[in-house]
Amino acid sequence: MLRILVLVIAIIPLDAGTIQGVVIEHASGRAVSRTVIRLDAVPQADGIARVPISVRAGRSGQFLFPPIAPGIYILSANRLGYFPAAYGQRLPIGHGTPIEVTADSSLFAELRMRHKGAITGRVLDENGIGTTGVPVVTYRAKLPLRPVASGTSDDRGVYRIHGISPGKYWIRSGGHILEDGTGWSPTYGPQGRELRDARIHRVSVDADTAYADVTPEPGALFHLGGSVTCDNMFEPASVSISSETGRRSMSVTCGEKYGFEGLAMGNYEVFATLKDGRLAGFVELTLGRNDDSVNILLLQPPTMEFEIRRAGSNAAANINYKLVGRRQDLAETEIVQEIKTPRTALAPGHWEFRAQVPSGQYVESIAQPFGVSRRPSKTERSPDWFEVIVESRGASRIRVVVSDRASQISGKVMTDGKPIVGAPVFLAPVGDAARRSLGSPYLVVLADTTGQFRFESLPPGDYRILCSFDVDELDEDLLELSKAVVVHVEAGQTAAVDLPVWIAP
Repeated sequence: MLRILVLVIAIIPLDAGTIQGVVIEHASGRAVSRTVIRLDAVPQADGIARVPISVRAGRSGQFLFPPIAPGIYILSANRLGYFPAAYGQRLPIGHGTPIEVTADSSLFAELRMRHKGAITGRVLDENGIGTTGVPVVTYRAKLPLRPVASGTSDDRGVYRIHGISPGKYWIRSGGHILEDGTGWSPTYGPQGRELRDARIHRVSVDADTAYADVTPEPGALFHLGGSVTCDNMFEPASVSISSETGRRSMSVTCGEKYGFEGLAMGNYEVFATLKDGRLAGFVELTLGRNDDSVNILLLQPPTMEFEIRRAGSNAAANINYKLVGRRQDLAETEIVQEIKTPRTALAPGHWEFRAQVPSGQYVESIAQPFGVSRRPSKTERSPDWFEVIVESRGASRIRVVVSDRASQISGKVMTDGKPIVGAPVFLAPVGDAARRSLGSPYLVVLADTTGQFRFESLPPGDYRILCSFDVDELDEDLLELSKAVVVHVEAGQTAAVDLPVWIAP
């Protein structure tokens, strides 16, 4: 026992500080046990990345990190259903401030967790009476229209959709058949079929956004069905139908018919697959009447050939890159998968792709040569993915074009002539093409221990840049409010800009 104790003492660094504390729920003051507490090192000027350290809070919310090497760190807490909390956070949606750990420092931190937001309201009939069993969908108040979460009205017509991040949202009721057989069309709250009629609801942490009521408009609802056919009959299959108001699925057997009731007029995608994914089929349509003729033939998923080229070249290039993709219907996104081989079988439908390329290069495009999207022209494209249609029949080619003329934006965060360590710096491309190339509507880096920051491997163009501890994510309103600096960078060049720290009002 003495020998073990001596060994433990020997491996603990003598020049190390301690960080401990407790995590509690902000509203109640009660301990939030089993929360993940994370310690991230602020980037060093030498550019060497440090591995984050994580511990889990105990039953009484307490946490203790092993001895910490001297340095500058960000301390944060994460738990499902709560917004991230950080030490030194000024606003609930802001970032934490850096902690300097020395050989003899000792910090006790209290981290206060705030619940994510919720939207609640009622689904009302023409007389203002609550109606039960009506689906309600929330969307981020931006295009393309993508469902975020959904709920169903209870016996009083009340719904509550929780676990929503702060921001602006639209709500919309789904198609619904009433007791007398008449129907309600999907309707934006408070009462409108068109997106221009939708009311914006602001969601904040630790609060319910109430009175998000909706009175659905009457409208015809339809039936859609057909047969599912494959080579080996009687095999079990799954059929899914998606629209902007959600996805519905059912199980059938090859050779049998499928059918969905209570569908509003609009665009739909039908996808069917065997349980093992060996065969699949895909159909797009606009529904405006009852239709029992949407037959689906299940075939082997088509083989897609991926090739990579340098911008301006007609020859294949030898570039080390990582490609990921996901299938996206009108309602939901499937799990991202890595495309590891140049010839890969993919289920038919609409796919979204991203690629990571070596430093100093950027992805110019991911597309089918001479290919076009079949989705309706009014459907907005994803701002941060490259979209490709995978047809049900035959092999096809997808070309990844990479440019080696990447740009950089660098600078320093300064306040009163002094560098600010660990400050979050946000970079938002102005153009959609740059967003798709970067795979994100904005990038975030932390200023290093000298206040320096750098964004690399950027497409040329215009960017808006902002530094603030009070910001978690960017939107157009915030960029305007903060008067974010606009920076232009040419291909293959570096733009330099020094930034102050913006403090939210």
